[in-house]
Amino acid sequence: MQYNEIPIINDNPIPEEDELVRQQLKQLGQPVFINGENDSDRRERLSNLVNGDSSTDPEQGDVDNDDDEDDDNEDDDDVFYTPGPANLYDVRRQILSGSLKLASQRLQRQRHLVKINPELIPFLQNRRDMNSRLSGIELYGSQIVHGNTRAISSVRYSPRGDLIACGTWDGSVHVLNSIELNPTTKLSGGEHTEKVGGVDWKANDSGDVLITGGSEGTINLWNIEESDETIKPNLSIKEAHSSRITKTMFHPVQDYAISTSFDQTWKLWDMNRGTELYQQEGHSREVYSGAIHPDGSLFLSGGLDGVIYVWDLRSGRALMPLQKHTQGIYCLDWSPNGYYFASGSGDCSVKIWDMRKLDHSGDEIFSIPAHTKLISDVRFYGGGDKVKTEGMDLNGSFLVSCSYDGTVKIWSSDNWILVNTLKGHNEKVMSCDIGASTDKEVNIVSSGWDRTVKLWK
Repeated sequence: MQYNEIPIINDNPIPEEDELVRQQLKQLGQPVFINGENDSDRRERLSNLVNGDSSTDPEQGDVDNDDDEDDDNEDDDDVFYTPGPANLYDVRRQILSGSLKLASQRLQRQRHLVKINPELIPFLQNRRDMNSRLSGIELYGSQIVHGNTRAISSVRYSPRGDLIACGTWDGSVHVLNSIELNPTTKLSGGEHTEKVGGVDWKANDSGDVLITGGSEGTINLWNIEESDETIKPNLSIKEAHSSRITKTMFHPVQDYAISTSFDQTWKLWDMNRGTELYQQEGHSREVYSGAIHPDGSLFLSGGLDGVIYVWDLRSGRALMPLQKHTQGIYCLDWSPNGYYFASGSGDCSVKIWDMRKLDHSGDEIFSIPAHTKLISDVRFYGGGDKVKTEGMDLNGSFLVSCSYDGTVKIWSSDNWILVNTLKGHNEKVMSCDIGASTDKEVNIVSSGWDRTVKLWK
């Protein structure tokens, strides 16, 4: 073999995976993310650096390649923030102002409840009565949704509790009445071409609004109203994420919404304009779940990396990572009291966290060995803000979880003990929710791999 025929071996190939590309950029002391840059651009930039053009960077200027300094600053490079549009400052101010008002209203309600009924004994008796009613809940009805061909991935009650939205694995979205589980409003098909992972409601002056997100990357906004005609989305955001969307949820302030995705990011949206306000990275794997604080000030993101991040939406900062689960985080929910939140994981546990007690250790206040398989959904009861005549508030008094083990379970929020186990699904339970209730009735809905929606009372 001639010398010029010897193949050249590349000792430092450019990786195809974006995560490895970012790791190498970090090792070279380069910015991991540049605004407007996609995965291909980032890989090309790394290739240029490796091939000898690494002395300068158009965003950062000269790079000091001192190894010791890079090692010292390695931890500082772990957290970075993505530049947003010019109006993001005003958006954060609106969220700040709105969340302060909602927090003030929540605290006023809590103070009022304590003032009109300060005695502990009636409160405990009320909770015992509630647990007694919960222990008697049983299957009330079951329905296979007409027109659906696959598992029902998500269910959510409307704000008034009279409707139930269902997202399915075949991409269709259905709206049922909450009493007989019959279809009430016909939504146009084909708006999602893959699994609908997240559905959420919001009430406005004209009625109820529904947001849905699909695995094809589209977010749709629907105005739900009584009509014999097929309803089409009044807003559709195509390619909202570069990978499947797992959850979509409304923010309580203004017309903002948040989506989470398998592209390892979550995004804040202005749903009036259908525009992205900013994209947040941080997880090392897919972001599967999220939950917005009742006041709108904080956001929880849960990833398949087993980490929960607490984000401050008023400043954009990551407050803390919580890493006590051993597997991915599949569901999150806030209690209406504003300081408890629950997380469900592939490690079969539901963990309860108290924002008032979280420190750098990031310990939960209670861990429930809830199910024998993956936890698919957790929901606190938040049936409204009405003060009961006897001065008792049931909001946040219990928690419902469901699992791939085929069961739905009810837990008391006083001591996190099991109150009732609901059995009726033949296969995995994919989602659950709690509807607005009266003093004598609690409504729970669940959906499963068996393509049924079940009502429990």
